[in-house]
Amino acid sequence: MRLLSILLLGCLLASCRREPAARVPLAIHFTCDTIGRLEPCGCFTGQHGGLTRLRTWLQERDREGASLRLDVGGALAGHHDYQLLQYPYLLKAFGAMGYQALNLGGREATVDASSLRQLVAHSPVPVISASIVDSATREPLFSPYTLIDWQGRKIAILGLLDPHSVPQLGEGLAILDLPEAVDRILPELREKSDLIIALAFTPEAGLERLARSYFEFDIILGGDVGQPAPSLQKINDSLVAFTANEGRTVATLSAWIPPGENPRLEDSAYHPQLLLDQIPQDPEFHQWVVDYRAEIAAADLAVDHPEQLIAAGAIPGVTASATYVGSAACQTCHQDDHALWASSQHAHAFDTLMERGAAADPNCIPCHTVGFGEPSGYRRSDANSRLTGVGCESCHGPGSTHVAERTSGRPPRFRFRPLGAADCTTCHHGEFSRPFDWETFWPPVRHGSPGP
Repeated sequence: MRLLSILLLGCLLASCRREPAARVPLAIHFTCDTIGRLEPCGCFTGQHGGLTRLRTWLQERDREGASLRLDVGGALAGHHDYQLLQYPYLLKAFGAMGYQALNLGGREATVDASSLRQLVAHSPVPVISASIVDSATREPLFSPYTLIDWQGRKIAILGLLDPHSVPQLGEGLAILDLPEAVDRILPELREKSDLIIALAFTPEAGLERLARSYFEFDIILGGDVGQPAPSLQKINDSLVAFTANEGRTVATLSAWIPPGENPRLEDSAYHPQLLLDQIPQDPEFHQWVVDYRAEIAAADLAVDHPEQLIAAGAIPGVTASATYVGSAACQTCHQDDHALWASSQHAHAFDTLMERGAAADPNCIPCHTVGFGEPSGYRRSDANSRLTGVGCESCHGPGSTHVAERTSGRPPRFRFRPLGAADCTTCHHGEFSRPFDWETFWPPVRHGSPGP
């Protein structure tokens, strides 16, 4: 009887440890570097990407079966107050798309510790980071990983951030070096999981170092890069792929998990997908954009008080030599140039924001007004201001001193600095303009009559 009991107990324990008898398919859709791109800004037709299109694309993939949906980091646009107000909408969108984990990237780490914890606390998706710790205690501020039960397999999703990928560290935060972050948590992951996926916000070289240093990673997804990986890499025992491109792409990695202990993925494949403008934008997500813009329109933002921002970073003894006066002040002496400007799209640039309901959105205002963010420049409370549109001073700079000297009869001493193509590309770059070519775009707006 005792022998029979032992045999029965052994069978029971064996059944508890039983591995899947057949291969298990694994499909992962992953994104990175969304930079607040809930939807394309709409400045030009043909813009790609946006979570509005990503949701439509993922809904079409639902017919293909279950998938992991992961974000490597960089969803947040920045640390300004209006960007932080957008983050809950981004988190809600990732939740609605069925994401299982969001890693914290470089821009998230520019936010102070208290604000970042408050933002993450109500996320519908697990937000992870093994790298971000309290600057005083060096203890983790967020869950370093999340565990997912995938058809009988335990998959650990680990969040990593390269300290060199953080432009300016938020108050109260510290970033562990990648080896320290991994070494702290790897023994626990080995014990609890069958496979380990690292979401690593680091440049391509950092992804390779992780793969060469840690054979335990089955998949390493990145990262802090400019473009998606053209192909899947196998480095040691790790599959390595990355994507980015400001929310314009989503990448898919598929493989098979074989039966047995310590499985190594088989028959893997990878495909980056550009979210083309032909993909319809999800109407519910678009409404969240409308809601976000209504929220920031009603909010009192730091950018609404530029004199305080300037004072905080001012150099003692240095003051502005001129203020903004508006393009109408240039008309008396530069009539032909003013007439050319008044008939151009520059003069009506603010109309675009009005039509799209973005007239109070600080993400858009700088390239559609004069001097936004400076004490004498356009303010959000000045919707009918002389400083709406892209005016003379948008390129030439504040003109009050020039106007005063020219109208006083005294010999002028003030001179505007020379301008060139680089001044145009502060706004006319990438998708915010048709491909910009100075030789093509300057002749239609050529001006420069000297005045008296």
